[in-house]
Amino acid sequence: MTGDDPEPFVFTARHGRKREDTGVAALLSSAEGAPAVLHALPRVLPWVRHLSGDERQQFVQELLDATHATPHRVIAEWRAAARILASPALTAQLTQSLPDDDFGEVLAP
Repeated sequence: MTGDDPEPFVFTARHGRKREDTGVAALLSSAEGAPAVLHALPRVLPWVRHLSGDERQQFVQELLDATHATPHRVIAEWRAAARILASPALTAQLTQSLPDDDFGEVLAP
């Protein structure tokens, strides 16, 4: 690295959503955040390996949008999507077309 290079981002895997949220939010608040996150995601959040490149970019964009609130919801939703994508049988079941049958009004419980 030269003297003009920015400090490298360092990621550590930790348990607990507060630590995960804080680390992701800090990274995303920097100018180099999105490219650094895209590069480091598979090491920090291994489940993203089940997302396509486009899905990873969408995930990072949602994280960027959520940095002023809490990124935990975005992380939890995308982790759930990755778990579905990790199971070919579950992915097939959840992505099949729904029948055209109309079963009528759904009554309140």
